[in-house]
Amino acid sequence: MARVTGMWVYQSLGEPPDPDAVAGRAARHGMRWITAEAIVGGEVARQDWLRGMRRATRERGIRLGVHGFVGRPRPAPTAEAKTMSRAIEIADADFAIVNAEKEYEEAPGPVSKQFVDAYRSLRPRFRTYFSSFGRPKFHPGLDWAAWADGGFRGMPQAYENLNAELLKPRLCVDDYARFFARDTMRPTLGCFAEHDQGHLPLKRLVASVREVPQLTFNVYRHGTVTKAELDTLDAA
Repeated sequence: MARVTGMWVYQSLGEPPDPDAVAGRAARHGMRWITAEAIVGGEVARQDWLRGMRRATRERGIRLGVHGFVGRPRPAPTAEAKTMSRAIEIADADFAIVNAEKEYEEAPGPVSKQFVDAYRSLRPRFRTYFSSFGRPKFHPGLDWAAWADGGFRGMPQAYENLNAELLKPRLCVDDYARFFARDTMRPTLGCFAEHDQGHLPLKRLVASVREVPQLTFNVYRHGTVTKAELDTLDAA
């Protein structure tokens, strides 16, 4: 069974990619789900595109998730929880991913718990992942326990391409396991270039998956992941 089963579609700027092109690419590489960016600036964005993603994925038997980076320009947890719930409704999504990072880590007050409480009052049992920094130990100011206690599943940003020493998927999974059930995690591989750091060598990309047995992975993201990376992960 394939170990890399999902792909992020993140497109805050410019025109979003064609739903059929994205879903077709995912299907060719055996992906079982796609997550589409649904929230920009605290609002549900590109609603017609989200509906198009739902149609395109459904036609190919692929699950669709929605994701949003919360906290921008500043945390508004109750309002952001309502917006995420609205995005799920518009896209008829199968699951959701909440991405909270620096803004929630540095905000005063129990903003993480406030989001979780508001969200679970609206979506008490909806499958939802928490995507954030790769290593909780380096970000103790973020209330990781609030998300785990709220039934969110861990989705470590295991961006080894940005820090080969500290962000190997194996290390990220071990760190997240202090809060989240290991067998429900879905680590994210970094398939992009940023901050003068390039893509991982293909051999190392495959090795990083093999070092974490049993779990399935997803890739960040359509638009930067290369055909060579997807082909190599398929073959592995």
